[in-house]
Amino acid sequence: MTIKLGDKVRFLNENMEGIVTSFKGNNQIGVTIESDFEIPVLSSEVVKISFEDKAGNNPDPVPAKSLKVQNSNPLGVFLAFERNNDTDLDMHVHNNLADEIIVLYYHKLQGVYHLQKQFRLNREESIFIGKTQLNQFDKWPNFHFVILPIEPTSVKPALSISSEFSFQAKTFHNYFKHCFFLAKQAYVFSMDAPLEKLNLTALKQKDFSEKVSATPLDLKAKPSNIIDLHYDALQANGFGSASDITTFQMDVFTQTLEAAFVHRVPEMVYIHGVGNAYLKNKIRTYLSKHPETVQSFEDADILKFGSGATLVVLK
Repeated sequence: MTIKLGDKVRFLNENMEGIVTSFKGNNQIGVTIESDFEIPVLSSEVVKISFEDKAGNNPDPVPAKSLKVQNSNPLGVFLAFERNNDTDLDMHVHNNLADEIIVLYYHKLQGVYHLQKQFRLNREESIFIGKTQLNQFDKWPNFHFVILPIEPTSVKPALSISSEFSFQAKTFHNYFKHCFFLAKQAYVFSMDAPLEKLNLTALKQKDFSEKVSATPLDLKAKPSNIIDLHYDALQANGFGSASDITTFQMDVFTQTLEAAFVHRVPEMVYIHGVGNAYLKNKIRTYLSKHPETVQSFEDADILKFGSGATLVVLK
């Protein structure tokens, strides 16, 4: 595949598209995304996609829906329980993962899966899937979902996502927060990322007599140029704890990035892990929207950090 200036490309490892605006040597190109921010990337990490232009190239344009600009909301498929009163909950599913998804929704009772609904959702679309009640929490079935993302242009077939929720009261109420697609407080769960679970082995080994530092970590001070965003690592380094893990990780990321800029730290490395790339996508979406402080970002040295870290070059 030959890539030329002006070609439209899709990132293989990111949920982004852009226009090729420069060649940087060593098989690296510059791709300018919707926010007019140029991202350096290896040419092997993008794929050329069709779009209608004045020069008449790519005569078979991609349908308008597939060229939709990525919104700034969290990426993924989400399950939300909306409170109507003290007991009644409405259940909603929202798609912000792919251009379209197919969803199978089951109840699991005594080891048997009972199909409740099957439906399709376009990106940024929500659907009401049923009601449940808080005062019957102990009688809830396991909620099981099978999700198949559909992309009109892809370099490999999409893999289905299987997600099952067996809620406990304490865990469930920890997820009451602002729901962006309902525009109100609700119980919100990511259906394409696992729920955080207690590490029982580490809990048994924990010394509960240890002293908690009376002085919280100063996030405005000059940070280390390597930040490990894994939850256990953040706790071990004095960043505290939280019930909403991803929001907590993003808070540490944004505050240390701002502090690095203020203290003129030239480069930062954020270790986010691989997993399903949910945290990585959130970080890179944020970086792409802040060209006033971020000069560029790319995968960090794979020999030092593996494939789960991002190098940020600050202005």
